[in-house]
Amino acid sequence: MSNSSSALTKRMNIVALTWPIFIEVLLRTALNTTDVFMLSGYSDLAVSAVGVISQISFFLIVVSMMVSSGTGILIAQYNGASRNLESTQVGVASLLLAIIVGGALSLITFFGAGTFISLFGLEHQVAQFGYDYLIISGSFTFNVTIGIVLTTILRSHGFSRSPMFINLFAGIINIGGNYIALYQPFGLPVYGVTGVAIATVTSQIVGTLMMFLMLRYKGIELPFSQWKAIPNIIYKKIIKMGAMNAGEILSYNMAQMAIVYFVVQMGTASLAAYTYTQNITRLSFAFSLALGQAGQIQTSYFIGKGWVDDILMRIQKYFVVGLLASMTGMVLIYAFRYPIINLFTQDPEIVALVAMLIAGSIFIESGRVFNLIFISALKGAGDIKFPVQMGILSMWGVAVVSSYLFGLHWGFGVIGAWIAIGLDEWLRGIIMLRRWRSKVWTRFSLT
Repeated sequence: MSNSSSALTKRMNIVALTWPIFIEVLLRTALNTTDVFMLSGYSDLAVSAVGVISQISFFLIVVSMMVSSGTGILIAQYNGASRNLESTQVGVASLLLAIIVGGALSLITFFGAGTFISLFGLEHQVAQFGYDYLIISGSFTFNVTIGIVLTTILRSHGFSRSPMFINLFAGIINIGGNYIALYQPFGLPVYGVTGVAIATVTSQIVGTLMMFLMLRYKGIELPFSQWKAIPNIIYKKIIKMGAMNAGEILSYNMAQMAIVYFVVQMGTASLAAYTYTQNITRLSFAFSLALGQAGQIQTSYFIGKGWVDDILMRIQKYFVVGLLASMTGMVLIYAFRYPIINLFTQDPEIVALVAMLIAGSIFIESGRVFNLIFISALKGAGDIKFPVQMGILSMWGVAVVSSYLFGLHWGFGVIGAWIAIGLDEWLRGIIMLRRWRSKVWTRFSLT
């Protein structure tokens, strides 16, 4: 084994891959909360506006991920197979696609910002705040798309710490920019939502530039002058895999919106309890989420190497570790549920509902771990179509339908919808476990 191959295999250690991604997940959650907290001191209407814009921003990011999701799997598999030329070609092709897709999204958002905002039927001041933020942040979507692809390329080469540190630095710039925009340091005027949008975009641009520099520092070549030599099959693989992943993510979020619609019919207290519980329990699966992403990278690399039996056992061990971590988190949340809930609300009805939903979350989160670990591994192996199709079928056929039946039709309320979500996670999870153990995925190697 060559020194470079040996170094890459060492970087593919699951601990080395997981902990930076885990910290990055926590940082992203904290930064999003900080943004809302800082804006809340400026205007509740501004918070509402940014909350609406986040729905549009999420859609833009999902479309951006059409490029990156296939990129990571392909690069890691080609690296594992020591097919360095194809690995480099995937990197160049994905960046070219990122520029094209991101550029199109930026233009659409710039010229369509007013139309998009009008669809939500917001009151005048909220709509104005929303437009001010979207016209700036949305116009730089191309930068976000490129940044996501660069992050994926670095991780696929085993450099998961670099994006973590860069995103931490960019987050600090974002917070500093928010402070300047909202709190009048040195006698500066209040720049409001426009200033916050500029701070966000500035931090993203700095992050993307640092990613480019980091790629060069790590010796990852992206020879754009050779873009004409890239075979069309590379582009087709990236787009096909990315479209399936993006479709699944969009389907999941549309299914969640349908469930929220049912919960709205159950009353304001139920909707508040549902929202609070989602935010409270989110941290319980952060580690499993990071472990799944790291496992996907390692699976792709091991498949390229031909180490099938090794990765078969490793992923099952990672599942046990993820399950223990998630259950430990949920048990702690359950043990301290009332002090935690009281940080959000003191309404007796909502407190009682949230406490009940937290208990039900033990059922949900134990099932979620199956999907976070095994679906990621299957996709890393190139077996993408089956988990995507099964996921969409279960999300709508089990989660949405059962939410209506349990929650509204049979009158169990929000806990009925919560149980329905758990049934979906467990059904998909068991199917994915069986799929992984069957080794059917060995037929789908992309290299």
